[in-house]
Amino acid sequence: MLRIVVAEDDINFRKELIKILLTMESVNVEYSTGDGNDALEALIKIKPDVAILDIGLPGLSGIEVAKKIRECMPFLEIIFITSFEEYIKDAVRLYASDYIEKPLDEKRLRETLDRIKKKLLEVENVIPFKTEDGVKLINPKEIYCVQASKKRSIIYTQREKFLCDYSLKEIEELVDDNIFFRTNRSFLVNLFKVDLLKDNNRTSFEIHFKGSNHKAYLSKELYEEFRRRIKSIYKS
Repeated sequence: MLRIVVAEDDINFRKELIKILLTMESVNVEYSTGDGNDALEALIKIKPDVAILDIGLPGLSGIEVAKKIRECMPFLEIIFITSFEEYIKDAVRLYASDYIEKPLDEKRLRETLDRIKKKLLEVENVIPFKTEDGVKLINPKEIYCVQASKKRSIIYTQREKFLCDYSLKEIEELVDDNIFFRTNRSFLVNLFKVDLLKDNNRTSFEIHFKGSNHKAYLSKELYEEFRRRIKSIYKS
C-alpha cells in the first residue's frame, strides 16, 4: 500500500486530487492539508511513502517543506504539482520524483505513482549490509555467494565483492533458504547462480557460477542434499 500525504491550498483542486488518488489500486491518502507548516508536521509524524506538494502553499512553500523534510526523510518520494514552471530546477535539486504542472495530467500522475510502487517494491527486497565505507543495499538475487571471514563475511556479486559486518550465520538467517544453501562451514551459495561442479579434492567440490569467475566449495558430505535442492528449485 502506497501511503500518501497531500498538501494543496486550493481546496477544490485538493478534493479532486484525493478523489483521483482513491481510485488507484494500493494507494491510500493518509492526510491532506492546505498549509505548509501543517504539511511538514504531518510528514514527520506519519512518515508516508509519498508527499504530493503544491509549491504555492501558505506558511511554508512546497519547496521549503521539501528542503526541511529531506533532512530527516532523505528517501521520501516527492511529487510537486504547481502552476509555476520556474521552480523546476529547485525540484530537480531536491530529487523530486516528478514535477507536474496544472491543470493536472492524471495519466502522468498515475504513471509516476506506478513507477514509485515498483521502486519501493525493489527496495523492500534489499538487505542493508554495513561495511567500512557505509551501508550497501543489495538485493539477495544479485548475490552469487557469501564467504565467512572470521566474524564477518565477504559478499560476492557480479559487479563487486565487499566485506560486511554480518557473520555468515547472520546472513543465512536474512536470506531465503529456498534459494541459498550452506555448502560448507565457509560458504553460502545462491543455487540459481550455480553453473557446474568440479572435483577439488577427496572432501570437496569446486563450485563455478554463471557469468562469473567467483568460486565456492561444496563438502562432498552435502552433495546429495545440494543436488536435491538444485533439482527442486528448477522444478518449481
